[in-house]
Amino acid sequence: MERYRSDFDHVGDFVERWNAGLRKARAWTIGIGVLLVIAGLATAMAPYSIFALIQSLAAAALIVGGVAEVFSYARTPELFRSPTMLVLGVLNALLGVLLLVLPAYLTVGTVVFLLAFMFIISGAERVTFARRMRYFDLPDTGLTTVTGVLNIVFGVVFLLMPAMTGVVFAYVIAIYLVVCGASLLAEAISMRPIER
Repeated sequence: MERYRSDFDHVGDFVERWNAGLRKARAWTIGIGVLLVIAGLATAMAPYSIFALIQSLAAAALIVGGVAEVFSYARTPELFRSPTMLVLGVLNALLGVLLLVLPAYLTVGTVVFLLAFMFIISGAERVTFARRMRYFDLPDTGLTTVTGVLNIVFGVVFLLMPAMTGVVFAYVIAIYLVVCGASLLAEAISMRPIER
């Protein structure tokens, strides 16, 4: 862990790392976002006969997304790192493993609440990250704030209607995947080199 030094240009270091890895970050973000959206749409449209296959694909998408978030946390400079990103990565991977290993009738109630809290935590993390970026005068933070607020709203809806979301479990998973994927795509679209 690098200590904070007032004579070191932390913002300049972040800008340099950001600009150097922008193409790779954009490609990975778009790839994972598309994968999550496709898995969500497939989950919503799947007939019951192939539910197990769709559930496995959705679980795989969550595991890949969770692992990617953990790597993203590790690659983010210390000053801009949020422990929430690490927690969300682990929770997404855990949710994927739950969907993969346990039958749906055992996981429905638990997963609905887990999804609600993950939406709220993810939304709060996005809003605070956008605020931190604005503090350092980095551009294009509005879209990140909007996706954060939408995540919080979905989380609250899931918490207020757990029985209803449990009944339509496949659609709950589908909404979660599509919103996560759309959030990643929105962030990928807003990624730009930072000029200083």
